[in-house]
Amino acid sequence: MGFGALTQMATIGVVFAIAVAARIIFKPAADTVLFFYTTPILFEFLAGMAVGHLVGRLVRLPAFLGASAVGFAIVSTLVMVLGFNLPRTLAQGIPALILVAGCISLESYFRLFAPRVLARLGDASYSLYLTHPIVLLAIAPVVATANVSPWLASIAIVTACIAVSLASYSFIERPLLAMSRMSLSAYQVKA
Repeated sequence: MGFGALTQMATIGVVFAIAVAARIIFKPAADTVLFFYTTPILFEFLAGMAVGHLVGRLVRLPAFLGASAVGFAIVSTLVMVLGFNLPRTLAQGIPALILVAGCISLESYFRLFAPRVLARLGDASYSLYLTHPIVLLAIAPVVATANVSPWLASIAIVTACIAVSLASYSFIERPLLAMSRMSLSAYQVKA
């Protein structure tokens, strides 16, 4: 964390490339830990880091570019829903990257209209990423035996995932971030 953003991305990119190469070389079975941790989706995480690094430039893009990016992502999603058999990175990864970049470029135009709850959900997004598999394992069997409509089941599962992620953000992630910032600033003062 003490390195600059570009060094961080380069280091993580090398680690992820080694992980994906391990998948190609060792061909792990789908139900193994090695299969899970060597998925090419890792590169999408790296792309997200790059977008985060470029936020300052993205917010200065003209509105028509941001709107075009969002439109492209929506059309790409429709292509995926219609069943075109494309690799995951093409069908989901790149459109998601373009959607996020487009939304960032449009953020200043819509800041006045965004409810505070959306900002809070954005803050809790990493907690959502970390906790949703656990929530799914806990709630999916309960919802499945409740004999409710798929729509109602989906709403219950999404609501539970969001509630747990907000709690995780408030009581775990935010305090840990505050402690790490204090530790980092104390380290910088000593140096």
